[in-house]
Parts: sequence; C-alpha cells; structure tokens
Amino acid sequence: MYKVFLNQKLITISDKENITLKKTSPQQAHSFSVSDIQKWFQNFSQNKETETTLVHNSPEHFFELFKSAFVKIDAAGGVVFDNNQKMLFIFRNGVWDLPKGKVDKGETTEQAAVREVEEECGITGLQIRKELPSTFHMYESPYPKTKGQWILKETFWYEMKYHGNAFGQPQQEEGITRVEWFPRTKLSDVFANTYTNLKQIIEIYRL
Repeated sequence: MYKVFLNQKLITISDKENITLKKTSPQQAHSFSVSDIQKWFQNFSQNKETETTLVHNSPEHFFELFKSAFVKIDAAGGVVFDNNQKMLFIFRNGVWDLPKGKVDKGETTEQAAVREVEEECGITGLQIRKELPSTFHMYESPYPKTKGQWILKETFWYEMKYHGNAFGQPQQEEGITRVEWFPRTKLSDVFANTYTNLKQIIEIYRL
C-alpha cells in the first residue's frame, strides 16, 4: 500500500485485499496507462474528493507506473534525537516541520539527509541509526523548466542520533524561524500543526 498526498487530499494505491470499508471512491486502475493516470490525476486535483483509492493487483508495479507519469524529485531528511531522547523540529511557514531538502547530484540519500539537517538546524555530529519509510507528496511546479507540471516528491527519511551539545540555529534564509527539541510526550503539540504527510512519520514516535 502506498500513500500520496496532494495538500489535504490523499491517494492510496492498494490491492483489493487491503481495502477496508473506510476507503472511499475506489477506482480500478488495472488498465491505466501513463496518459490515463495523468488525466485521472488532473480531474482528482480539481474535484471535491479528499480521499480515493487506486486498486491494482500489483501495487508495486502500478506505483512505478504512477511515478513515471509525473516529474520526480528526490528529497531526504532526518528524524533526529538527542541524548535525552528529544526529537528535533523546525518551524517554517507557520507550521512544524522536519529538516529535509532535495538530494543534490552525486549525493546518496543518506548524505543528503545529514547535510540538510546540518544546514537547516545548524548542528553537526549526526549518526544515522536506521532508514524510515519514505513519504510522497505532489505539487504544481513553480520552477521555470517545469512550470505548471506536477511534481511527485519522494522524501527518504532516516532516524539519526545527535552527539553534539549545541541547541541548534535556524537557517533563516530558508524561512526557518525556530529550532526546537520536543520530548516524545509532547509530540501531540507538533502533530496538531504540521503537514499531513509528515504525520505518518511523527505517529511512529508519539507516546
């Protein structure tokens, strides 16, 4: 099962065995081509539906086809814990966020994740502990070369341990105004004011 977010809208890609009664507007996607996906998505992006499910016998195969219908961008970020098991967040554009950014040419996703945390939070001394599930979201491209096209961004997440002593410094030129360490018992405060797709990651750690 795969989940792709478009602002507050959710697209789930699943086989029929994993569809529950809570799933709304199931759509059989067995015969979809790339152009079918693009037309379907354009309609979904404009209608009032907030959640739908694309059903396919092989979700893994269909998801690769789905991704190929859009401009793909890879990003990477970190879920960082200090020695007191507090979790690192940044405050940007009025919401709590996790440090992340685009993968540069020649970088691995692990290297990009560490670099982005260091740059956005002003800390060093990070150690990757494990890989976490990726998140997927879509938006209309504001970039000159692809302006108006739909971007599908996959963010690769890594759990990290911070071995330094500095509190951190927000990268203000990236619109970050605060760096904060939250105990896991307080993650509900973050959960109430964060992006929908990030809730999948935060939910893993809430007590």
